[in-house]
Amino acid sequence: MTKSNIANYVGEKVHSTDDDSQAVFKTFVDRRYEMIWNAELWRESLGTVSQTVASGVDTVSLSTTMDFPVSAYWDEREITPVDYQRVFQMNPALLAETGTPTDFIVLPKVTSASGTYSQIKLLRIPSDAKTLLVLGKLYVTELGDNDSPMLSGVDNTLVAFVEADALEYLQQYAKAQAKLQEAAAHLQLMRDMEKHQSARVQQLVPDVESAWGYNDFN
Repeated sequence: MTKSNIANYVGEKVHSTDDDSQAVFKTFVDRRYEMIWNAELWRESLGTVSQTVASGVDTVSLSTTMDFPVSAYWDEREITPVDYQRVFQMNPALLAETGTPTDFIVLPKVTSASGTYSQIKLLRIPSDAKTLLVLGKLYVTELGDNDSPMLSGVDNTLVAFVEADALEYLQQYAKAQAKLQEAAAHLQLMRDMEKHQSARVQQLVPDVESAWGYNDFN
């Protein structure tokens, strides 16, 4: 369903199909889609950015399309996220060491004239220029009237939330509350399906590596 489809469908269900109501319902679609997008690390909400990092540079700004990083690879080797405070408490000297990065710290975002950037700090400071590949949560893209949401199986959830908002807008508060509970149940079902699919992927990957052997691809 497109954004217009959802707004029209909800308008028919709540018997409010005038142009002003449709415009309001479309804002509800935008708001609720962003809420659902940010509610989970959905597979469709993840993306990668790749860039070459110079030697001696340990603070890296990522793409403005990335909300926050999840995992990363330095020169095709995985590096792991660690807590800044914990590193400082246990081994503050590590923050100034030079060598091959093995971990990274997620830093606060920075804003400039060109946009807002997520940042990471590499541990250790790179001694050579290499490629950094980062997997992260992408910002939601606002839907045009004829655009459909990217998330799999989101239609029922999105319709239910927008209908709840429409009922509240029309001051039908009891119906709105009931519909909100239905929407929350749809969202939980989406989360359960996402976890099930992720678990299947995690089970399949070791099986493939075991069957073929890592060295078979090198």
